[in-house]
Amino acid sequence: MQNKVRYLDDSEQGLARETSHPRFVALAVEDFYYDVGDDFSPFGSDDGNDTLSALEDWYRESANDDGVVEFLADFLDGWGLDVPWDRVRADLDARKQWLAEDDMHEVYFRSDCRAIVATAFGQLKIAGHINADLLKQAKAAIADQLWMNAYARVKYPKWPYAEQEAERLQQMQSVLGQVSNA
Repeated sequence: MQNKVRYLDDSEQGLARETSHPRFVALAVEDFYYDVGDDFSPFGSDDGNDTLSALEDWYRESANDDGVVEFLADFLDGWGLDVPWDRVRADLDARKQWLAEDDMHEVYFRSDCRAIVATAFGQLKIAGHINADLLKQAKAAIADQLWMNAYARVKYPKWPYAEQEAERLQQMQSVLGQVSNA
């Protein structure tokens, strides 16, 4: 049985270690996890920050977190970005083709990935664990973002933040690798 204590941010204090589950604090030791202005943190981009805010609202209204995967699906449906996950995850050529169809597809893809990662880290921050299905999605979303980072390095070879983004993604990947819900 999961601990029912919820760690929700104080609107005046904002995102902080003091308003985070001890397990999250123990795993997410780097300062960037608590920086809402850092685009490469789980909650720093607009996508990540909006996701955390919506997740906290959902937790305030929900007595249990069994429905967190449904929360994420509904949240992403609300954005209406329609990333065809079955195509882009199953086939690299299909992913490249979909990304090439419209310049906005890259933005949509990144946004969805960031929301998935923010939901997983948000659940860890709030409840101290991550739903098993959500954890799989988050690991895949980070792998997708690492792929996009490599893709961006070819497409935009002078992008000055490529290394910083890759390092942060690898750090988040490492934290997710340490999460066990057993």
